[in-house]
Amino acid sequence: MGKQLKINCAFCDARNVSEETLAAYEKITVNCASVLVTPRSQALLAKYRVALNTAGVTVVPEDEDVEAQIVNGEGTIRRDGPIPKAKRFLLVNGSLEIEAGTEEILERYVGGTVNGSIRCPESMAGYLDRFQINGSTTCYPDGAIVLKRSAVIDRTFVLRAKEALYWSAKRMIFVDPKLDPAALAAKGARFQSGEAILAEGMAEALLPLIDERAELVPVPDGTKVALDDLDLDEVTEKRYGTKLYILGDVVVKPEGEAFLRNAEYLRIRGDVQVPPELRELLLEKAEIGGDVKLLRPKKDRGRIIEDTSNVRITQWLLENCPNGLRVMDCVKVLIDPDVDKKLILERLRIGDCAVVRCAPEQEDAVAAVCEDVAQIGQQSLQSEPEAQEVDVINAASYVM
Repeated sequence: MGKQLKINCAFCDARNVSEETLAAYEKITVNCASVLVTPRSQALLAKYRVALNTAGVTVVPEDEDVEAQIVNGEGTIRRDGPIPKAKRFLLVNGSLEIEAGTEEILERYVGGTVNGSIRCPESMAGYLDRFQINGSTTCYPDGAIVLKRSAVIDRTFVLRAKEALYWSAKRMIFVDPKLDPAALAAKGARFQSGEAILAEGMAEALLPLIDERAELVPVPDGTKVALDDLDLDEVTEKRYGTKLYILGDVVVKPEGEAFLRNAEYLRIRGDVQVPPELRELLLEKAEIGGDVKLLRPKKDRGRIIEDTSNVRITQWLLENCPNGLRVMDCVKVLIDPDVDKKLILERLRIGDCAVVRCAPEQEDAVAAVCEDVAQIGQQSLQSEPEAQEVDVINAASYVM
């Protein structure tokens, strides 16, 4: 077979591809988020063996001047930005913010792809159909002041509050015991979010300020809110007190027993890992939104092999891993034919690996211990065929 070409990129500009380039390869594979073509180049690509694996194809006229704009990270289309002279194709790998009043600028975009999130005022939502969005889209009320996804409204917030609508994409938290709802109301502050966590003692005073579509989550006065994942240990009570609302996942350490026994209020939104001896106490004390899993002591967790190209599993290796062996995120795993099937079932776990090779008589046992493995079979690593000649191009953007 002839030479092949594989192009891996975020953006491929194929407007000026030549027939000479296409004829030089028996097959061309383009893996990209977006590709830009003209009617001429599109017809040329179809004539040859070209596989386009892409989220979006944008066709522009032959005589139209279009420049590619690539943003890696955070991008913003600002109302005070210059109006592009040429038409633009936009590729964003990250997040894109579109400000109000940018209609004239957006008219210059022929299309684009956003691999991530996009956020804009509601008045600009009509322009989003110009983009292929592979991620989340959020529209907020025009004129609103945008806060963090989990916005804490506390006593210091009042100092800068103004007569305005404050908006948060996820939630707002009103639990500071020194927060003055009357002062917020006097300044004309209003709040809109998907969820509002608020202390019961100030709930009645806060409700007129919160958009009625928000889900209300009342908590006892004096409750602290942990925004991220958290370990419950010997310092938890000193840091948070005995009333705690946790928005992330939790690992209960053995040293966290004292906190659990003293807890007056405990709510966990995520999953929990807990030592077997503390499971019943946890269930008695906490309201848990996720799963509860037993946390095995470190000495019982076995050995781990991860992020390796090739791994060989032998009888000797499993015999010397009495607490088990986990093989994770590896490319190829080769299990020796003489490894006992019972030992495989008892001590081996394989996850997120591309290929696992084993003898035919081992396949049922191997399949039982694999999770998220692409291939399980008897072909050995040594006997895999040599790959044919392939030119590979890896780039953020590529012009054919």
